[in-house]
Amino acid sequence: MRSPSSPRKSGSNDRTSAVERLLSGGFATSSLSPEMKAVGEALRKEGLIETYRREFVRCADAQDSDYPPKNRHCQGRIYVDEALDEGGHDFRCPDCERPVFPGNGRKRRHTELQSKVRPEGGKAFITSKLTAKGVRQVVDGVYRVDIGTRGVFVCLADYCLEQEYLARDWAKTNATCYILVNAKRMRDRFLKEDWLNPVSLASVVLGEVDLSEFVEELSKGTSPAKVLAASVAVYDTGSRPIVIEPAATSAPNRQFLVEVGLNVVRVQGEVVVAPQSGTRFQVFKILWERFLEDLTKELPPEEFRAIPLEDLTAEIEKREHKPTIDELTVRRAINRLQEDIEKAVKKKTGLPIDREDIVQNFHWKRQSGDAYGYRLNPNTVAVRPYRASC
Repeated sequence: MRSPSSPRKSGSNDRTSAVERLLSGGFATSSLSPEMKAVGEALRKEGLIETYRREFVRCADAQDSDYPPKNRHCQGRIYVDEALDEGGHDFRCPDCERPVFPGNGRKRRHTELQSKVRPEGGKAFITSKLTAKGVRQVVDGVYRVDIGTRGVFVCLADYCLEQEYLARDWAKTNATCYILVNAKRMRDRFLKEDWLNPVSLASVVLGEVDLSEFVEELSKGTSPAKVLAASVAVYDTGSRPIVIEPAATSAPNRQFLVEVGLNVVRVQGEVVVAPQSGTRFQVFKILWERFLEDLTKELPPEEFRAIPLEDLTAEIEKREHKPTIDELTVRRAINRLQEDIEKAVKKKTGLPIDREDIVQNFHWKRQSGDAYGYRLNPNTVAVRPYRASC
């Protein structure tokens, strides 16, 4: 359906930036500006976000008694978790992997504010803006507004699990207002065509978009006249990639035996992820489980799924029962994991192995140049049942 004109712009850049960042998911900062603090409190009262405070120590802090470490410029942050055993070296820097000891006043503690978007809060906020019209939920994250001759659909794309409503074919024949909770995702991952005009949740919160007026304009539109025939998604939530391409290919016939046990990963019998590795093990376990699912489905290698960084981070949050985990920390854990696997296998077995023979980066063919997905490489990974001893 033909979309109304572009949303009008208003409000200060600082406030817009603050709202977008707090609604992006996984936001964290140790230095809150007055604007960010005020916006965060307003969004929390609106029920859109939850906020948390976490303590952390810095790997390299000139005011700590253990300074300088081997890498005096390390920027790593180690979050204080009472469930971890300091004496067992459970506290490790996510950047350089050195053990740190935050107890007994040996390291200064800092406080970080973190926020997490509440899906139910976002849905309630959007429906509250449509109360003047007849509104009913069609499926989770999709609502039908009784207006015009055929009605208008409002789709919270980040929370819609039914691919039918995210398909371009659907958007061509049904007036649909797509709302993206994460404004950056909207700019990077939403299909860029002139007749599609998604809006961000931030723009509704800021009053830049009057949602009732926007929906009313959509109800007056007609089907776009010149749209090339193509069956693709308008937006990818991460569960099913549109098009992907490997960043690197593996040498033909190369194969590595991989086994996963309780907090341990071995490649060719060599331990590459140890019990104290924390985030790195969680990353590997999630990729491993997805790899086994695709293997069971007998998919060809090119159809094995990759998982985007933000979805991988969200899954780790859920498994570790932590409110927010920094995406940068997860990205660094993946990089370190790739390096450690390559180094361990080359050094201990002498076999030729490339950085992405086990954990593979996938570059998504989208608008953004920095959006990546990750998977275990189906061309080189072979499954071996875990053995208690080698």
